[in-house]
Amino acid sequence: MTNLFKFIVRFLLKWCAKVYILRIKPHAIFIAGTVGRHWVKESVAEALMEKNFPVRANKKNFNAEIGLPLSILDLPSGEGSFILWLKIIYRAIQKAFRAKASMTKEFLVLEAAVDRPDGMKYLLSVVKPKTVILTGITMIYAENFENLDEIALEYKTLLKSLPWNGLAILNFDDERIKNLAESSDRRIISYGFSKDVDFSIEYFQKVSDGQKLEIKINHLAKKVLVKIGRFGRHHIYAALVKEIIKENFKISAIDFFKQIQD
Repeated sequence: MTNLFKFIVRFLLKWCAKVYILRIKPHAIFIAGTVGRHWVKESVAEALMEKNFPVRANKKNFNAEIGLPLSILDLPSGEGSFILWLKIIYRAIQKAFRAKASMTKEFLVLEAAVDRPDGMKYLLSVVKPKTVILTGITMIYAENFENLDEIALEYKTLLKSLPWNGLAILNFDDERIKNLAESSDRRIISYGFSKDVDFSIEYFQKVSDGQKLEIKINHLAKKVLVKIGRFGRHHIYAALVKEIIKENFKISAIDFFKQIQD
């Protein structure tokens, strides 16, 4: 795409996504952080589907400025094809104006990837989340940032965007994310390996086909045994987040969306 055509596509997709959000009023969940977003996104979507919530999640990691509206509108990328992009824009306009408030409410589970300073402000100009999940802050894929503190500022902006009844789910094993909690007056649920968090790992064990975990829900004095069929610390974090979602979204989809509207 030429720069001009890319600008036009980005503008129209953003406009259509905003119209769609305005009409449908979904519950947007942002997964943010420089590591582990994909697996956390998958775990969140699985947890909501297990509760019979209608849910959609990013299917692919497109460029964030174009990919976020595409994910909201449930449309593919046109890649490098001028003709395909014209068809996608046409479908985007159709979706935006055919959307009605009476349509089924849904959860949108979206990866909020930023690759440059103030990138989060652009994503928030498309849709503001009601739930934010922060995974971790590293310099992976962050060559446009000077340091980790500059990346953390993007996530501080994200937390400040939460509504009065918003929820932040934060990985307290990351010191910068833990410090961000002090700048937010929204409800916060912490998770990690340390004992002073809301959802913690009591122990984990590698087995032949994955890992066994014991998750402690400290405010309920409750322990949950979990088996995951994958290896790695990032999958343990994803399992923690999944348990948080299951514990905090227990009512039916109809009652949930009626509750947040009231």
